[in-house]
Amino acid sequence: MTLVELLVVVTIMVLLLAISVPFLKPVLDSRRTTEAAQVLAGALRHARTKAIQERRGYGLRLRPYETAPSTAVQLWLVKGSTAAEEDIVNDFLTRVVVESGNIIPYRFDEAAGEWYRNTDLTEVQAHFKPNYSVQFNRLGRFFSIGGGQKLSAPYDRLNLPDVPENNYGIPMEYRVSATPTSSATWLPPVVMPRGTVVDLVFSGGEVVDVDGKEKTPDDIPVAFSAGDEIIVMFSPAGHVDLIYVNGVSKKVNEILYFCVGEWDRQIDVASQKTFADDGKSNLQAPATFWVTLHPKTGGIRIEENAPIQLGSDTSTKQLRDARRYAREHFFNVGNK
Repeated sequence: MTLVELLVVVTIMVLLLAISVPFLKPVLDSRRTTEAAQVLAGALRHARTKAIQERRGYGLRLRPYETAPSTAVQLWLVKGSTAAEEDIVNDFLTRVVVESGNIIPYRFDEAAGEWYRNTDLTEVQAHFKPNYSVQFNRLGRFFSIGGGQKLSAPYDRLNLPDVPENNYGIPMEYRVSATPTSSATWLPPVVMPRGTVVDLVFSGGEVVDVDGKEKTPDDIPVAFSAGDEIIVMFSPAGHVDLIYVNGVSKKVNEILYFCVGEWDRQIDVASQKTFADDGKSNLQAPATFWVTLHPKTGGIRIEENAPIQLGSDTSTKQLRDARRYAREHFFNVGNK
């Protein structure tokens, strides 16, 4: 073989390689995000297994990346309280009233047959500690407690059964749970594969229709945004009772969706654009995957993304359609 012939062969090989690279890139991207989705799903399953085995709350914390707050790349195992320590509930003679966000203790006077305001704050200080979460009448939403036995969450949105709106004068039963603390089980934390992220902009609770109308952001069960620190807590029974968003507890009744995609396709907070050359976000990319979590069963699955067309907006409707595709596969097709 002459030198000229050898150069011709090498040139042809280089040309073929250059032509094939654009076709291979989507395959490589999909393989990388598949691995990332498996890492996240595996971390959630590990936390759930630990909760069942040790009979205490365990969860997973997703910390926003310092220079890219719309994404999370570190996964931390979180350990809650034991089953015996998990809840503090009122006794037969104890109730509370919420007045302008303040938790006021009440005791029942058996002789008089009526409730009276308890001036002894020993009990309330022991139960309602800062960073704990309280549930009134043992139903519905958990509210975060700040300093001085005052609710941190918007107390004006209390929605209590059989209690008139904006009437906080009826003594209520309560259930208090401690906010989970970080565990040293994983040090250093599990890190997502290089070039992949959990996209917080598109992650969150389920978006559904109500009477043919889209829900507003305030109505969406769990909505994440850039900079949010997420803690998903599994109970000793293996299901998800609560998640914490920036330390504020939220009751979960809907499927949770975690969008796993590429670093370049995140939404830049300042410009509201992606870093990708083609301008597509993770919601628009076929290589994106959803890690879905069913709170009532603790089921965790990996589902493909149904990318929206380039040029379409990324409104609530587009996000809803993408999640609906993942939900249908969750129930009808099974794990991929």
